[in-house]
Amino acid sequence: MKKKILLSVTFLGIITLSACSSTKNSDEKTQKHSVTSSSTQKSLSRSKSTSSSRNNATASSQTEKSSTGNISKSSTFPLSGYSSEQIEYARVTETLLNYYKIQHRPVSIEVTKNGTNHPVFPFSGSVVVPRDTVTLSFSYDHTMAGTSTVTYSSNHNGTINFYKDPNHYQDVRYLQDPVWVKQESQKLLDSTQLIEIPTSFDKQASQIISEIVIK
Repeated sequence: MKKKILLSVTFLGIITLSACSSTKNSDEKTQKHSVTSSSTQKSLSRSKSTSSSRNNATASSQTEKSSTGNISKSSTFPLSGYSSEQIEYARVTETLLNYYKIQHRPVSIEVTKNGTNHPVFPFSGSVVVPRDTVTLSFSYDHTMAGTSTVTYSSNHNGTINFYKDPNHYQDVRYLQDPVWVKQESQKLLDSTQLIEIPTSFDKQASQIISEIVIK
């Protein structure tokens, strides 16, 4: 009888120890899983944060480059937005202002396109210019004394041939003496000068180009 009781007690002890061991192993696995899951979430969170920071930095860099590019383009070509003709007239005007040492900014710039065989003087007997020409008339005070009139022809290589027209025609011989008119007009045509039209005056030209009126 005693042997049966001892065997029963021993059997119950073994079952109890087995159950405790199983519970302990289960708890350890649960803890390990919890730690692993937490570590993985932290790693993913750091990865997302790093990726977001890199994307923001890249976007910021691209925006800065784009903005700098726009400023650079605008500052290197102040005559952008105007036609090639307007740019030519503005550059020629600014070059002539510098050539004649005129310090005042023009308040009006009138452009007249002349065809071939345009007369040097608008009177009978005048010699003609056998090329297409342009007459520029620019004034800084709308007076005769403050107005300069220049006729030029482009050589299409960055240079022009030009002569300065008279400010007025008060001599009666313009109307009465064609021979004299021919001689005087030939003298003026022979005084034609060659000058290079640079781009170094573009900033100044951009300040007067809006005043150009093409007839």
